[in-house]
Amino acid sequence: MNIKDLSLKNLLDEDYTFELDFNYADVPGSAELYGFDSVILYRKKDKKDVSVVRFHAILNYDKKLFYIANKLIADMGFDIKMGDPLSKMIKKYGNPTFVYYHEENYERYYWRYPSDFYDYNDIFYIVHYHYLLSPDLLVCFGVPKSDKRITDLEIVNDRKMIAEIMEARREIKESTKQMYQPKECLRFLKQKIENQKITGITSKNIRFIKMEIENCCIEGMDTEDICARECLFRNVTFDNHFKIGWISIEQCQFINCVFHDIFEENYVQLSDNLFQNCLFEGNCMEKEEGIFNANRNQFFDCIFREIRWNGEGVFFSSEIKGGKMEHIFYKTNDISCSKFSDIQMEQVEVEFEEDGIGLFDNRYNAVTFCNVTIKGSVEDTQFVNCDTSGLFLQD
Repeated sequence: MNIKDLSLKNLLDEDYTFELDFNYADVPGSAELYGFDSVILYRKKDKKDVSVVRFHAILNYDKKLFYIANKLIADMGFDIKMGDPLSKMIKKYGNPTFVYYHEENYERYYWRYPSDFYDYNDIFYIVHYHYLLSPDLLVCFGVPKSDKRITDLEIVNDRKMIAEIMEARREIKESTKQMYQPKECLRFLKQKIENQKITGITSKNIRFIKMEIENCCIEGMDTEDICARECLFRNVTFDNHFKIGWISIEQCQFINCVFHDIFEENYVQLSDNLFQNCLFEGNCMEKEEGIFNANRNQFFDCIFREIRWNGEGVFFSSEIKGGKMEHIFYKTNDISCSKFSDIQMEQVEVEFEEDGIGLFDNRYNAVTFCNVTIKGSVEDTQFVNCDTSGLFLQD
C-alpha cells in the first residue's frame, strides 16, 4: 500500500486547495484539500511524502467526490472502496484493533446523503473501526451505524503519529465511555397509525417522518427533542404535559386536531404547516426561557383558547383565517408579514419585547376585536373592514 506519492494536483489540476499551515492530530504540516475537508492529503512539516490520507463523508450522491475518493483509493492499491458494505471490510481485515462511536452533526452528510430517516439537525452516528496493521500503518474505516456502508477512511503511515493517535483515542474512549454509546432515538418512518391511544413515550429523541396518524390520542412525551416532518395528523388529540425541550414541526398537516395542555418549557419551531379546524387550549409557558417561532404556517378555522405564552419568538409570513381567539396572553418579539381574516378576538393581550419589531407589515381583514390590547410598536399594518372598537394600542 503506497500513499506517499499521492497528489490531488495530478488528478484535479486546479480544482483543489493547498494549505501551507495545516495541523493534523496537533502535528504541524501542510495539506492538499478537496471539498473543504472531504479529502485530505497531509504532509508533515518539511516533508515531501504524504503521511495521512483522510476521506470524510464520501457518498455516491456526490458523483464527482465519490469518483475522486475511489480513484485515490485504487491508486493506493486498496481493494475496498467507498460505499462497500461493512461485511466486506470485516471479511478482508477481520476483527478491528478497537472500535468507538462518534457523534457527527448530520448537516455534514446532509447534501450527500439524502435520507427520510434523518433531518438536518439530527445526530449521525459513525462507527470507527481501527486496524493497526503494523507499527507503520493504521487504517480506520468510518461506517454510519444505520447504513453499514463505508463513508469514511483514514490511513496513517507515520509511526510516531500512529502511536500518538492510538494513545489519544484510547484515552478518550476510556475516560468517556458513555460518548461511544449511541443516544436513544425513537423513529417512526412512513407508517400509518389508526385508532390508538399512545401514552408515556419516553426517549431522548423522537422523530416522526412522513407518518399518517389518524383517530389517535397521544398523551405525554418525555424527551429532549421531537421532530415531525411531512406528516399527516387527522383527528388526533395531543393531551397532558409534554416534557420536551425542542419541538420542530415542518411541512405537516393537522386536520381536526386538539392540542390541550401540552407545553411546559420549550423551544417550538413551526415551519410550512397547515392547521385546519384545530383547537389549541390551555397551553401555557410561564417561564421566559421559552421561544416560539412560526414561519409560513396556515391556520384555517382554528380556535385558540386559554393560552398564555410568556417567552419570546417570531410569528412571520403566516395566515390565520376564520376561527376564534379568546383569553390569550402572548409575549413575543414580532408579528410580521402575516394575514388575519374573518376572526373573532376576545380578551387577547399581545406584548412585544422592547427590542422586537412589534406588529409590522400585517393585514387584518374582517376581524372583530373585543377587549384586545397590543403593547408595542405597530407599523405598516392595515385594518380593513374590521371592528376596532375593542382594540387598544399601547406604544
